Amino acid sequence: MAPRDIEYFLPQLLSFPPHPPPPLPLSDQVYDKEIKTLRLVLNEIPGNALTGGVPNGGDLLDILDPSINTLPYLYVLLAHIHSGKQKVITGESLWQKTSNFLERFDPVQVRYVGVEFRRVILFVRDTALVSNRPIAAVRPIRSAILRLDPSSSCFTSTHLIFLRLCLQASTFRAAKPIIDKDLYEFPSVAKTHPGGQLPCSQHDTSSGFITDQTELSGSFSYRDVLQYFLYGAMVYMALREWSRALFFLEVVLTAPTKSNASQIQVEAYKKWVLANLLARGEVPGALPKTTSPQVAKNVRALGRPYEALGEIFKDGLAKEQDVRRLNAEIHTGHPRWLEDHNLSLVLQVLDAYRQFSIARLELTYAALPLLIVTQRTSRDPEDHAETAQYVAIMISNGQLNAALDKRSQDPQSWILRFATSSTGPQARSEQEQYEELVKQASRTGKLADHVRETDRKLSLSKEYINWMKQAKNEPNAPQGEDSAMPPRLPFDEEDVMGDG
Repeated sequence: MAPRDIEYFLPQLLSFPPHPPPPLPLSDQVYDKEIKTLRLVLNEIPGNALTGGVPNGGDLLDILDPSINTLPYLYVLLAHIHSGKQKVITGESLWQKTSNFLERFDPVQVRYVGVEFRRVILFVRDTALVSNRPIAAVRPIRSAILRLDPSSSCFTSTHLIFLRLCLQASTFRAAKPIIDKDLYEFPSVAKTHPGGQLPCSQHDTSSGFITDQTELSGSFSYRDVLQYFLYGAMVYMALREWSRALFFLEVVLTAPTKSNASQIQVEAYKKWVLANLLARGEVPGALPKTTSPQVAKNVRALGRPYEALGEIFKDGLAKEQDVRRLNAEIHTGHPRWLEDHNLSLVLQVLDAYRQFSIARLELTYAALPLLIVTQRTSRDPEDHAETAQYVAIMISNGQLNAALDKRSQDPQSWILRFATSSTGPQARSEQEQYEELVKQASRTGKLADHVRETDRKLSLSKEYINWMKQAKNEPNAPQGEDSAMPPRLPFDEEDVMGDG
């Protein structure tokens, strides 16, 4: 195809969407028709024509705006990627243009090119990994997720790709804009869009346009979903955000299953035990109530060494023992912790033991000399300066609601005074309490909105209608709002209990 052929197609490539935008926005029906026509035109243009340049020199990517001409820009990008003629090392031209596209694309237009959009995501991931720079792919893929769906409330295959990259790059805080947002839905599997809406329509939730039809997510399994939450928990543990880490681990442990626990659930249980020790200084006597009895039995049997560690930790605190017994148990199990990739967490348990030993002094004393704190909790009972520094860090980090009464320059003479819940560094003002209530109300409101939307979609599903028909034929079946369709797993689960 000669350059004049590209010149012939160029007006069509630039014709949609109208720019500048018309006074009256296009209707959903017109938008849907025109963007599908544009896609047909793009599918007819050979790849070598898209990469062959334009009259008077230059490249199509130089005259197309990714935020306006999203579809043509995406097709030209893919043509360059597939040609293999341009070197694609992180930091060079094609990489920069691809990253720029993921930062600026029109999120409505890409709803019509889900497969092509995901190919760009995979190109960014693969290029970064080949270059041994996984961190380079984190920002553009994170931008892509949030630009497509600012709520990030619908799980996609890209979520797992992104989180795996964050772990590979050890850039944990970069994952928070995604994992801090709660997931409520999976891509819709309906053959038609809910309520007859088009992909370009305004949808109440992102699962309205992230569907099997739009293919904005690749296929994923039950195991992939569990892996995402396990990875998320690992990120939160690296950031020492224990509450959120425990929530993610409990999502894995309470996931519905038809038989034995999966290997991922076993891994989650081991980390759950350690996270509880680090966050709370003890391991709950039982797993969350919604955990399958069979899963609970399996994970506890395979996580027995971790439970033993937790029992020694708890018993030592109760009896005010020093750290020697706990240290011996950690040393004995070193090969196991290393094999399970939990050694760094287990080593943190030693420090947590000291923290909780100090915090538990509040149960007995209102105040006591730092000298006694050193003798009871420090490896060196004579190093009062180190204990003073350690306690000061605990206070500044909000781990201890207390203050140090410094009567002289000698830490040996200092007094540790514990505060009540309404005083001291951990006390919160009325304004802070109010702001926390507002945040909680907002989270509850969002959850209620998603529940209502899920109920609405369920009531329109073929499975629910068929179930209601069958229920009406059963004389003792509950009717109306009191009826409920039996839960169904969204994926075929995998029993990997025998994998070792």
